[in-house]
Amino acid sequence: MGVAGDALSTLVSLVFLLPIFTCCTLVVLKWTISGDIDPLAGVLAMFVLVGTMFVSLATKNQVMQGVAVVGAISLIAMFPFAANYLDRHDLREINAEHIDKTILELSIRPDNFPAWFKLAESLFTAGYHGHAIALAEQTLERIPNNMDPFHNRSMRDMYRSEEIMIKKWRRDATNPKRHMPIACPKCGQKNQPGTINCIKCETPYLLLLSRNVGTRTGAFAKLVIGWALIAGLLPFGAFLGTMDGGGLFAIGGTLAAVAGVGVVLWWVFRDPSGQPEKFQSFS
Repeated sequence: MGVAGDALSTLVSLVFLLPIFTCCTLVVLKWTISGDIDPLAGVLAMFVLVGTMFVSLATKNQVMQGVAVVGAISLIAMFPFAANYLDRHDLREINAEHIDKTILELSIRPDNFPAWFKLAESLFTAGYHGHAIALAEQTLERIPNNMDPFHNRSMRDMYRSEEIMIKKWRRDATNPKRHMPIACPKCGQKNQPGTINCIKCETPYLLLLSRNVGTRTGAFAKLVIGWALIAGLLPFGAFLGTMDGGGLFAIGGTLAAVAGVGVVLWWVFRDPSGQPEKFQSFS
């Protein structure tokens, strides 16, 4: 009777778990085949999915099986966050291209004032607030303020919107870390806000830093690896709670799982480039 009961319990668990894990595995397989994620990340995610399912079936523990299902379903729940993360990555990539093109324009025409403001805007969007503000203010100071008697205004008057935006930047950009000198990635020299080329090696260090945004495939792989780690941490914490040792293992397993999930989420969704929440535009 006991053997029959165990067999029935295993069958019920298999019927419950197999469709869920199969669907999740097929989704990851589709991403891997389509090239949306790195093959290594896809294989790792599928390995964790299949391994989690077999471990949960082997333990025959309802709590652990429930946690395993939550870990699998969390893949679907992460879709909106993943889409937002990838959108922000795409915006950083586009902004890096803007910086690249604008610096090229300025190398041809250094007196192109709109291009200088465009560069400042892109730098502010990239999170280099101090450099963006200093660069925009330096550009304003170079614009002639002599009154044109025919138009009854100066060239400086044509850039009132940029002047207003600089004041808004100063009001909003209150994080002192965004105004600190930035080290050149090539020689390590720290450069004060407002400098485009390194004062030591003359490398366009801001351009090099802005290009360091990674690829969309890499960002996608990071999401999948993060989810795979979470899917593995949750059953691991539940498994510790089922071990002999009473409440100590249960509390320790829960705390370890929660802490691990928190670290993984921080690693996945942290924004190393300092991307602002909203794009500040001169338009």
